[in-house]
Amino acid sequence: MSEKSNKFFTHTKEKQDELGRRVDRAQNFDEIFELVKRVVEEEIGEHRAGLTLVLANMPSTVGAYHPMGANIIVVNKSLINGMQQVTRNPKEINAFVFMVLLHEYLHSLGYADEGTVRKIAQRVSRNALGESHPTVKLANANWLELYPQLQSLSQQPFSREFEVVQKFDSSSTSYIG
Repeated sequence: MSEKSNKFFTHTKEKQDELGRRVDRAQNFDEIFELVKRVVEEEIGEHRAGLTLVLANMPSTVGAYHPMGANIIVVNKSLINGMQQVTRNPKEINAFVFMVLLHEYLHSLGYADEGTVRKIAQRVSRNALGESHPTVKLANANWLELYPQLQSLSQQPFSREFEVVQKFDSSSTSYIG
């Protein structure tokens, strides 16, 4: 880990609970991503603006990816849809989306090594949201082990069709109106 990534601090239980409630209540990708950016900046002191979210169907073994040097995060649309079918619990779905976006956001900050990104994501989620939040469980495990029903999606090929999420990273976008 770089020196910057060692700048973690522990939130109070009250702050962890509040952040957890905000993740639980989030209504869209943009709200969740704003919380991801805030937590990462508080935890490791790094920030990046101007990212675009793209949804595409992919095999279940791929949650998302960030092409290094690009300004996009591509999330597995079929996996999100599968989670909605498997759990039907908005809090769990939001925790899953938070974890996936956190992981890819760390890649967008220049952390290339998967092992390093996983460790940072685990620590950031635990410190910011508390050990009992579902995001921490997801950050510490393989989602296909937690949700074996998602394995049926593994036959899903990489799609050539992409959906750009219109409202994403909105705090980084200025509008003239």
